[in-house]
Amino acid sequence: MSTQCPRYDFEPIIHRKPVTFPGKQRLAVLIYVNIEHVPFGSTAPAHAVYPGTLQFSPDILNHGWRDYGNRVGLWRIMAAMDRHGYRGTVNLNSDVCREYPQIIREGNDRRWEWGAQGDNNTSVATLMSEDQERAFIGRNLAIIEDATGSRPKGWLGMFLAESLRSPDLLAEAGIEYVSNYAHDELPVPMRVKHGSLLTMPYTLELNDVPTILGKGASAEVFGQMIRDQFDVLYEEGKERPRIMSISLHPFISGHPFRMKHLEAALGYVASHNDVWLTTGGEINDWYRAHYLRARSHSDPICPM
Repeated sequence: MSTQCPRYDFEPIIHRKPVTFPGKQRLAVLIYVNIEHVPFGSTAPAHAVYPGTLQFSPDILNHGWRDYGNRVGLWRIMAAMDRHGYRGTVNLNSDVCREYPQIIREGNDRRWEWGAQGDNNTSVATLMSEDQERAFIGRNLAIIEDATGSRPKGWLGMFLAESLRSPDLLAEAGIEYVSNYAHDELPVPMRVKHGSLLTMPYTLELNDVPTILGKGASAEVFGQMIRDQFDVLYEEGKERPRIMSISLHPFISGHPFRMKHLEAALGYVASHNDVWLTTGGEINDWYRAHYLRARSHSDPICPM
């Protein structure tokens, strides 16, 4: 795609006019909470915390590890976020609405934001036909809207994956931002055939899957990474405000020994002045109200 017609412009952040957040805050902090459903008996590698038992069906070891996140870990994360004034931006598998309705009720009580993340984390857009992908997007949005009372504005793809058609189909379905692009510290407008679509800052560094599971970082190191990231961005924010994102998975970060360090880091961030503890939807609305330039019909879009 990039060799033919990029979905967004290359614009170094130092060449952009600094943004102004609500209340002239120096830094916006966005916490993604990935709430997923793994069907019992699934042997998909993406569901494995320990690959050694993937050949078993059912794979009790990995299923139980993942199930812990929704049964126990999520509630520990919710409590910590409550204590420090954070609201979650949820990347939600629509199957959660059927399997764990208690999660939806608790999230609504906290005014958490519901974004969509497919059905049960087994479907990859790049493997679908156009008709299949359009139906897949519409079906998942409808399920989440019916269960939560609000239609998602945000979307995260399984493996952060997209087809060449995905941005157009997501915008067509009413999605306003995607979190598949860990490429910036501010929203970036995308070129789509109809409507408008933003990328919302996402992270593969302050993300417990690649950092803790993938690289083997300790809970203490992960907490220190959050503090260090904040310190640098907070200092830079005096001249050029940014967005800091954190991505959590309850079956990883919800364990007590990790929450000890994670909550300390969240408390450290929240203790500073001029910090906007926010959600993807609030950032999306702010950016659209103050910075989004309407796309001219002369702007190129990628031919499909």
